[in-house]
Amino acid sequence: MSEVDKYSEIVFMVSKNVEQKYQDIIPKLNSVRGDVTKISLVDGESLKNIRNYQKIMRVLVERQVSRRSLLIYAGGGTVGDLAGYIASTYKRGIDMIALPTTLLAQVDSAVGGKNGINFSGVKNVIGSFYNPRMILADTRFLRKLDLSIVRDGISEIIKYGAVCDHTIMSMLDSQMDIHDLMNGDSLTRIISKCIRTKGDIVASDYYDEKGERNVLNFGHTIAHGIESASKNEVTHGNAVATGMLAEAYIGEKMGITGREVRLKIQEVIGKFSISLAPLNSLGLQNMIKYISNDKKASDGHVSMVIPEEIGKSQKIRASVKDIFSYMKSFTDSYNLGN
Repeated sequence: MSEVDKYSEIVFMVSKNVEQKYQDIIPKLNSVRGDVTKISLVDGESLKNIRNYQKIMRVLVERQVSRRSLLIYAGGGTVGDLAGYIASTYKRGIDMIALPTTLLAQVDSAVGGKNGINFSGVKNVIGSFYNPRMILADTRFLRKLDLSIVRDGISEIIKYGAVCDHTIMSMLDSQMDIHDLMNGDSLTRIISKCIRTKGDIVASDYYDEKGERNVLNFGHTIAHGIESASKNEVTHGNAVATGMLAEAYIGEKMGITGREVRLKIQEVIGKFSISLAPLNSLGLQNMIKYISNDKKASDGHVSMVIPEEIGKSQKIRASVKDIFSYMKSFTDSYNLGN
């Protein structure tokens, strides 16, 4: 609390779900020195829009919150994305402390400085780079989570193991199932390993200008198409799991990814009972439309990172036409219908 007491004003953005479920864990700010403006939010991808951004900005302006205030957020990735964009743009930037409360946020979205909101059906097309002063990853939040939410985070952990560090995949291999992971001693070590892995990658290319961060997008090119086509009814974790398998399949068809790599990813996804997206019912053509509008797309081609072997990756460019053909074959192979 000494860190918070340095500020004369506090803005506390908190997920309503977190506020209700974790009253014993979330920080008690009634004793801090500064004035507190609390903003409760309904989390979820629909939170990240211009309308909610304007509403919160209006509250801060009406409350005359100063530039020397501190914003604290407690919630998952969508709360963090919006809070980070608020913090980075209000009066050209105020300090922020992140309290991510989901596994997905702790291992991925809270780390790396990327913040954003969605616009015109495109994810994170409006955004900024802005780091919190501090990230507090408290595993007590995770023990009470619905396992479907935990699985969203496990998909990102699989990503790290598949293309960044084979030891992370080995750590997942050592778990019997999702209950073993959540109840054992390995969870903290895995989270720490993922944070260090992403931190090292981000440090080498903070503003995503040299392509070093591209490795973190494995599975996400297809996943973002799935999320957009489903209007975010498919969860991020299920979309990423499907995206990783699909992109490994594309790499396999291009002669780059070994079949055993895709099968290992498939095995670990199955171990933690992560569902795949029903691609046929979403409409492949519709999904490809969003993929072709991805920020990594140009001249009718899309850049993506695919694994060569577990823990090692390669950047490729494939035409939108070829991706559609590969995705049709992938969907048929995995029977991803309705």
